[in-house]
Amino acid sequence: MKHIILLFSLFFTFSFFAQPYKKAVGLRFANIGFTQLNAKYFLTEENAVELSLGGNANYVWIQGNYEWQQPLFDDVHYYIGVGPGFGIVSGNPILGNSSTNRLMLGVNGVAGVEYKLPDYPFTFAFESGPYLQVIPSLKLGWNFGLAARYVLP
Repeated sequence: MKHIILLFSLFFTFSFFAQPYKKAVGLRFANIGFTQLNAKYFLTEENAVELSLGGNANYVWIQGNYEWQQPLFDDVHYYIGVGPGFGIVSGNPILGNSSTNRLMLGVNGVAGVEYKLPDYPFTFAFESGPYLQVIPSLKLGWNFGLAARYVLP
């Protein structure tokens, strides 16, 4: 019984920790070979929106996620989220069969861990999760990324 009370107390205590910052901007390095501009903004202590924009010469992609974030310990938080993705491709080898502009649409799921440096305004995150491409064809895949962000005052 003492262990249950201790675990409940720790969980209850951790749920009152606030997020370590309100907004941050930086870069996200994605597994499909390109770097994205990335921003995260907390709507409440536990709910955030994250937006990424990236691409290359013939590929542009924007991804938005709504995330639920909780403390894991000290300056480390975990989060889960979901959001839509939208892209435009022109003759990209990702599709392999098109030389015309194509619209891409999908949905992304994410689970990640974020570390906020205690004495400096920087965060680092690792995230991973499934994505489902709906347009131009139905495809299921796995995505992961590393993010480094500067915490804005």
